[in-house]
Amino acid sequence: MDYTLIAIIGLIVALLLFVAEIFVPSGGLIAILAITSMGASLWGAWMAWWGTNPGFWWTYIASVVILIPTTIGMAVKTFPNTAWGKKFIHEVPTLEEVTGFQAETEHLRSLIGKIGKTQTLLNPSGFVLVDHERHHCESQGMIVDPQVNVEIIAVEGTRLVVKVVKPSVKETPETDQETSSPNGPLADGALDFEVPET
Repeated sequence: MDYTLIAIIGLIVALLLFVAEIFVPSGGLIAILAITSMGASLWGAWMAWWGTNPGFWWTYIASVVILIPTTIGMAVKTFPNTAWGKKFIHEVPTLEEVTGFQAETEHLRSLIGKIGKTQTLLNPSGFVLVDHERHHCESQGMIVDPQVNVEIIAVEGTRLVVKVVKPSVKETPETDQETSSPNGPLADGALDFEVPET
């Protein structure tokens, strides 16, 4: 059995697992594997060098003491900037991004109560035109046809919530079917002219 190979491979695996423990939530499982791998590496180094070459043993121990914190420190500094790191770690939004989002939210809230017109079919989401601006919107769970007047009633995230504006019913005056005369309404069958007496 090549104890030197066990010492070197065990150390490399332990270092990788220590780094993974920082970035991957595992409930301590990765840490246990890292410690186990480190123990195997120490055992391999003991068997390979302690009895035959103590200088290699103490060099190995010094390397372990230096490599573990150095590797973890470099990983914490460089890993978040790599492609993999950006997938695992969500960057904190910048002040400009937060300010822009707040300004957009305030602008959308200022549209509450205004009337717009649907530009697409809302099923239940789509687009609405308000104050010559096109916004993403959604209805209250109902399908709304295009070119329908809607009222902005709320804001959810970056979407406007709209409801259909019911058209007001205009009462049309009923036309009198009866023809009025100077003496009042005519009775049924009455003629609107005088018959000369004979």
